Amino acid sequence: MKKTIIVSIFFVLFLFCASPEVVCAAGTMTYDVIDGDTLVISGNGELKAWLNYEDKIKKLKVEKLIIKEGVTKIRTSAQLYRLSVEEIVLPNTLVEIQEGAFASNEHLENVKFGNNLKIIGNSAFSGCENLKQVILPDSVTEIGDSTFSQCYRLKKIVLPVSLISWNVYAVRDCPALRTVVNRSKVSCEMIWYSKYITWKVGKKKTRTIPPGKTGKAIAKKIPIKWHLMGGTATGKLPKYFRFGSEVKLPNCVKRKGYVFMGWSTHMYHPMTKIEIGDKKAEFYATWYKYKVKSNKTGTATLTFDGSEAKVRYTEHVIRYSASKDMKNYREKFVYKNKGKAVIKGLEPGRTYYFEISGLDEYNWDVDMEYRSWMGKCKVAVHA
Repeated sequence: MKKTIIVSIFFVLFLFCASPEVVCAAGTMTYDVIDGDTLVISGNGELKAWLNYEDKIKKLKVEKLIIKEGVTKIRTSAQLYRLSVEEIVLPNTLVEIQEGAFASNEHLENVKFGNNLKIIGNSAFSGCENLKQVILPDSVTEIGDSTFSQCYRLKKIVLPVSLISWNVYAVRDCPALRTVVNRSKVSCEMIWYSKYITWKVGKKKTRTIPPGKTGKAIAKKIPIKWHLMGGTATGKLPKYFRFGSEVKLPNCVKRKGYVFMGWSTHMYHPMTKIEIGDKKAEFYATWYKYKVKSNKTGTATLTFDGSEAKVRYTEHVIRYSASKDMKNYREKFVYKNKGKAVIKGLEPGRTYYFEISGLDEYNWDVDMEYRSWMGKCKVAVHA
């Protein structure tokens, strides 16, 4: 009888722990997932072990992390840096975030800190490149080395009244930082990018934000050099950009008999935008000879030649669709710099749309998506 009861209890616990909605974890911590995209961690004391939810819940895309009241410390060993979330909500019971706890989360945009947090460890949020604003509660006394370093899009940080000392490395490699609200009683030096950013408190230039003051930064205006390589501009090409800004490169250029394939740097790398933190900008137009025709029933032939281009694409892909918006497109890969691509099996008499893209020799990731589709044209397939 006792054996039957024990087995029954074990079976019930097994089902509960394996549930896709509620998952048990070792120790005092548990987690569950709500709405399919929010991970909730509950428990008391220190969060110090990785809760291996990935093995329990398949194909889960967690966008938000909520840590419930009761958790007092987040240790590095909890490996929360493995999460890729857009938002984090921390509890009022949390006192310390250890070194690198949330580092390198490229999708993180927003963090809501609890009201009793005291210590944020070294590199805790380092590399969170989409984090744009940080407002620290008036309980934080210590911000570690490189805590918010390489947060490339960080624009504003509000420092707490309780801060004991300022670590200049806390915001290292933050080229977009434009506002520092210093509510503390310590002075905050801003030593980074002195040639490209000018800090002011009121109308006075400074490299130090005094206690109780707000510093505003003005970024240097940097010229852009465009090399059209035989082409002409059909729209406005910006002459300048501000340091720390991100600027999408326009495609408003043309060249007779060629298709524009994008911009490259003098290092022959393809570029789609000016990156945050770039200190200069010089771009070359990449041109292809490119043509699509149909002289045979149900067949289209695409010819291309990129031998004159600044960027040497080592492989190409052509995508084609009967819809102008390229819905339900199909692809054909061509592993050479120039030549022909014959596409068969098209519906005779129907109009198709074609585009081409390339992958340059410096990108070896076979799973990398083709980023820029160019040369869209429509062709009536021979009947």
